[in-house]
Amino acid sequence: MSTLTYQSGALTLDGLALDRLATEHGTPLYLYSGQGIESRYRALDAAWAALPHQVLYSVKACSSLGILALLGRLGAGADVVSGGELVRALRAGIPPGRIVFAGVGKTDAELARAIEAEIGHINIESAGELRRLVRLAARARRPVRVAFRITPQVVGGTHAYTETGTGVTKFGL
Repeated sequence: MSTLTYQSGALTLDGLALDRLATEHGTPLYLYSGQGIESRYRALDAAWAALPHQVLYSVKACSSLGILALLGRLGAGADVVSGGELVRALRAGIPPGRIVFAGVGKTDAELARAIEAEIGHINIESAGELRRLVRLAARARRPVRVAFRITPQVVGGTHAYTETGTGVTKFGL
C-alpha cells in the first residue's frame, strides 16, 4: 500500500497535501507516513506470528518521538545504543521491558539508568562491561537481564575497519 498518492491533482502523504504542508511549515520539511510505518510493522509482526518474538526498532535509525511513540503503541520495543536513545524510548512511552540496550562504550551512568528503568535486557560486549554491570546492579540491589554478544572468530574478508566477527574487534566476547 502506497501512502504517497495524487488526490485532486495534489501529491499527498496519508491524505495530506504536500504543497500545503510545505507552505505552512516551510522547506525542507521531513515527513513520515504513520500509515506506512504501521502497515510495515504489522506485516513484519505477522510474518513472525507463529513464533515467540519481539519486534525492536533501532532508535539510531530515527529517534523521532512521534515515530517511537507510534511503534510503541503498535507493540514494538526499542533497540538503543546510548543513554540518550534510552531516555527517548522511555519518553515516547515504550515500556522498559521492551527495551534492549546494545552497543559498545556504555558508561556507568548509562548502565545505572538502564538498571533503574528495569529495561528488558542489556547486551554485554566485554568482560569489563560485565564486571561494571554486576557492580552497579549490586549497588542498586536490582537484578538485571543480560544477553552476551559472542564473537564467532569468523573472518569475512571485508575491510579491516568493518570486520565484526573476529577476535580483534570491539564488538562482543
